[in-house]
Formats: sequence, structure tokens, C-alpha cells
Amino acid sequence: MKKINNLLNLLHLILTLPYNKLKKNKIHFTAKVNSGILNRSKVGMHTYIGPNTVINSTVIGNYCSIAPGVQIGGMEHSLDWYSTSTALSDRCSSNTETIVGNNVWIAANAIIKKGVRIGDGAVVGAGAFVNKDVPENVIVVGSPARIIKTRLNDEMLEKISLNNFWNQSPKKINEVLGR
Repeated sequence: MKKINNLLNLLHLILTLPYNKLKKNKIHFTAKVNSGILNRSKVGMHTYIGPNTVINSTVIGNYCSIAPGVQIGGMEHSLDWYSTSTALSDRCSSNTETIVGNNVWIAANAIIKKGVRIGDGAVVGAGAFVNKDVPENVIVVGSPARIIKTRLNDEMLEKISLNNFWNQSPKKINEVLGR
């Protein structure tokens, strides 16, 4: 069954390759990307992106889960010029990259501004508005997003950090974690 899923993922990648090339995306063949807009972005291995997402100029790590309706990165319009339209103003900016670390969960309808960095192992709550960097291993919620707690205890965090967790296959990770 696993081989069939990998083959289906590879077939999906091949079929979407022209679109992704046109949009300048790099998507690992094990990633699962549903409908939405992905532009000038990179998606790591075993990452899931739910439907109706908008992701621009973003690097997404390995083993991430991104729920439906999430918006990451994008353009900021000029507020100090005669027009906010990109057709009339060269003051709009869209070239700043957003970084989503490894093993990050971004819940439904969260908005992450361009240029923000989300640390490894972080969780962004549903509907959160993230306009500042998020450290690793924390949970943030609200608008604007604020830290409500640490996710993993020090012992758990050390175990996954020492074993290069994010860059391993699911089989190897399960062996390391004793599952």
C-alpha cells in the first residue's frame, strides 16, 4: 500500500510539474498539496497542505501539516502612496521570503505575514494572525498571535534534536521514538 501511495504522489508531481515550474515551486514528491495557490515556494518531504490555501514566497520544511484556508506570505500594499494598487505603485513589496520550519502544524484559517519565521516544532492555532517570528517548540494563538505554552518538554525535544528527526524517513523516526 505504501508503494502505491508513493507512486500516486510521484504521478501527481509529474502531472503538476508544468504548473509548478511556471509558478517557480519546488515540491518534494512525498508532499501532499491540495487545491489552492502556491507561488515561488518550496515544500519539504512528507508535508501536507490542505485545500484553499494561499502560499507565496515561502520555504516550508519537512513533516509540516498546513490546514485548509491558511494564508502564508504574499504582498504588502503601499499605504503611504496615492494608490494601494500594484499597477500604480512601485512601493508594494513581495520579495521577502517567509520560513516555516520542520514539524510545524498550522491550523485552519491562520494568516502568517510575509517575512515571518516559524520555528521547528511550533504550532499555530486556528485563525491566528502571525505578524512576528515564532520560536521553535511553542504554541501560538490569537490575533495578533501570542505564545500560550511550550509544546514538548526538554527530554522529548532533546531526543528528536539529537537524532536529526526532520531529515529522516518515517520508518527511521518511528524506530528512534520507539514506536
